[in-house]
Amino acid sequence: MNNPDSSEVERLSEEGYGLLEVGRVDEARALLTRARELAPDNALVHYRLGLLFSDIDRLADALEALDISLSLQADNAHAHNNRGAALQRLGRLSEAEQAFRRSLDLSPDAPPPYINLGHLLEQQGRSREAVRLYEQAIARGLDAAVFSHHVAAATGQVTDRAPSNWVRATFDNFAPTFDSHLDGLRYEVPAQLVGLLSPRAGTLLDILDLGCGTGRCGLSLARQKRYLVGVDLSEKMLVQARLRGIYDELHLSEVHTWLRGVRPARFDLVIAADVLIYIGALEELFGEVARVLRVGGWFAFSIEEWVGSDYTLLHTGRYAQSQAYIGRLTESAFSTAVDQAAVIRMESGVPILGRLYVLQKH
Repeated sequence: MNNPDSSEVERLSEEGYGLLEVGRVDEARALLTRARELAPDNALVHYRLGLLFSDIDRLADALEALDISLSLQADNAHAHNNRGAALQRLGRLSEAEQAFRRSLDLSPDAPPPYINLGHLLEQQGRSREAVRLYEQAIARGLDAAVFSHHVAAATGQVTDRAPSNWVRATFDNFAPTFDSHLDGLRYEVPAQLVGLLSPRAGTLLDILDLGCGTGRCGLSLARQKRYLVGVDLSEKMLVQARLRGIYDELHLSEVHTWLRGVRPARFDLVIAADVLIYIGALEELFGEVARVLRVGGWFAFSIEEWVGSDYTLLHTGRYAQSQAYIGRLTESAFSTAVDQAAVIRMESGVPILGRLYVLQKH
C-alpha cells in the first residue's frame, strides 16, 4: 500500500518543478520545501531543490541538497552533473571534475557533462584534453555541429555562425532565472540601446526585436511601439517574454530564417541586443535588416569588440567583430548615428568590452 502522503509529495514536487521551469522561484521553493518536509528521503525532491538553489546562486544550499539526493540515489547522473556545476562555481575545481566524470560514467550519451567538463578543462588551460573530450562526444553520435563549435572555440578556429542547437540549449537552460542572472552581471545593454534610440526614433514605431530573449528590449521600448514583434530560438525564453504582455507577435525561429520570410519595408526599428555575439559573419543579417526596414528606419545593436580581422570566434563560443568590419557593412545602406564603446557585461568580475551602434537606413 502506498504511503498516504506519496501522491501529495509527487504533486508538490511536479508543480514545484513546473513553477521553477517558468521562473516562479518563490512559489516553487515553497512547494518543494513542503514536499521535502513530507518526504525527507525522497531523492528527486532534494535534486529539484538543488536545481532551484543553483538557479538563484545559493550554491552552498544547492550542494547540500544535491549531496543529500545522491546519498539517497547514488546513480543519478544528472545530480552528479549539477553537483559538478555547483562545485565549479564555488572554485572547487578538482571536486567538480570528479563529479562531471562520474556523470559521464553513468550516462555517457548525455551532452551536458561533456560540455561542462570540457569548459572546466579549458578553464584550467587543458584545452587539448577538452578537445579530445568533445571529439569523444562526436564519436558517440552526439550533436556534431554543437561539439564541433566547442572544438573550434577551443582551438582558435573561426566559423561563420554558432549552431542553432547550441544557442537554443544555452538559453533554454538559463531561461527561468535569466533576468536575475543578467542583473548580477550588471547587464544594461537593452536600456542603453533604447536610451540612445529614444531621442532619435520617436514613437509609434513598428519594431522587430531580434533574439528577444525574455523581452528586456521590448519592455524598454513599450512606450514607443505601435506594433512589436519578437523572434528567438529558445522556446523557454519566449515563455518569459510572453508573460510580459507587451509583444503583439512572438516567433520561435532562427533570425536569418525568419527575416527571409518578411515582406520589405515592414519595420521602423530593428533592435538586436547581444545577438550578434552568436553570429560571426554579418553580411546576410545586415542585408536582410536593410530590406525589412523602411527608409529612415533604425537598426540598433551591440557587439563584443575585436581588434583585428573582421570577426573572430572567442574561447567562450561567442563572436566578436571589429569596428572596421561594422563600418564596411554599414556603408551601402546605412548612416551611423551612434558608434559608442561600452562595457557589455561583467564576467567573473572582468568587464567585457564591446560597442553599441545605432544606424539609420538611407
